[in-house]
Amino acid sequence: MSNLTGIMVGVALAYTLLLSIGLTGYIAYKPRRSSVKACNYEIVIVSKADEKVQRSLIESVKYHVSRFSHITLVVDEGAPLISTLRYLRGVRLIVVPSGYRRDLVGKGRALNYFVEHYVSPDKWYVFIDDDNLILDDSFLYEIPYYEAKGFVAGNGILLPRPGKSMVSYVMDWIRYIDDLTLYRFFTGLLGKPLIGLHGELLIVKGSVLKEIGFNNRSITEDFRFAVELVRRKYKTWQSNTRVSIKSPNSVKDLMIQRGRWFKGLITDIKYSPAPMKLIVGFRSFAWVLNLAVSVLFFPILVYLGLVWYILPGSIYYLASYTYGVIRSREPYLILLVPLFGFIEASSRIYGLMRVNDFVVIDKN
Repeated sequence: MSNLTGIMVGVALAYTLLLSIGLTGYIAYKPRRSSVKACNYEIVIVSKADEKVQRSLIESVKYHVSRFSHITLVVDEGAPLISTLRYLRGVRLIVVPSGYRRDLVGKGRALNYFVEHYVSPDKWYVFIDDDNLILDDSFLYEIPYYEAKGFVAGNGILLPRPGKSMVSYVMDWIRYIDDLTLYRFFTGLLGKPLIGLHGELLIVKGSVLKEIGFNNRSITEDFRFAVELVRRKYKTWQSNTRVSIKSPNSVKDLMIQRGRWFKGLITDIKYSPAPMKLIVGFRSFAWVLNLAVSVLFFPILVYLGLVWYILPGSIYYLASYTYGVIRSREPYLILLVPLFGFIEASSRIYGLMRVNDFVVIDKN
């Protein structure tokens, strides 16, 4: 039992450290802003533009045109919705040729084409996904402040909105809690995206986009971009802007989504600096280890009085899921909270075994 006790002590101490880091980020960091509003920016949506995202894409395009007057939409040649998108008001449509860089995949390929052919060094680019809705314009007041301080990239705060699955919606609130704690600490307080960046509301200076690009084959292009920022010692901030993200329409889609993220992260982490490897590696595996030990040895932990060792790793996730249940206004979902951890852990296994390419899930 000494080996089991040692494992549990190590996991408990590490999770206590993570919780302390997250709490520090939540308390100590507050985004700064200037009194003037940026005008040298462009909002860019990259989309597969097929039937799986049709309603979300059209909703997002119309919403942002009404709010910001115009947007840029990047799609692949031959995308099923091109004929519809050509006639939308306020949209600059950019079509990625079918023969362009076939060595690249998914969103990263489209982003790299856009960077190579359309990005201006002195402009700021705000990338969002085809289901995103930018809820406020705080980021436009932050850009002038952080640009003057030498910062080159920022990220927003993700706020889930329900799709067809309330379970997925509840589970997605972990992303919001992560943003207010861990991402706020690293991306905001430290100014170093050591646990990665979101592709949703990714704000980047054009000159840095031209320098780095998205010319590495990756199914998690946002994480790989963060790796390059860290390697070059560029500074980042976390915006106060909330961006609404649509939760997956089924638990299966959520698992596919999470599985892709995990597979991409594990594939790309080898390119990151040592501190990033350490932090991301621990965050990726420690929770799964905590869950596995908790499930496999729970009766033994109770018998030996060691249950409290699993509490640091459990409290964070249980609190996040419980908050999601509260936001869902479906109290009965609290009964399913113990199962959510199994879904998250299973998605990681699924990603390692089954995901080998960029996957688009249903967002209609």
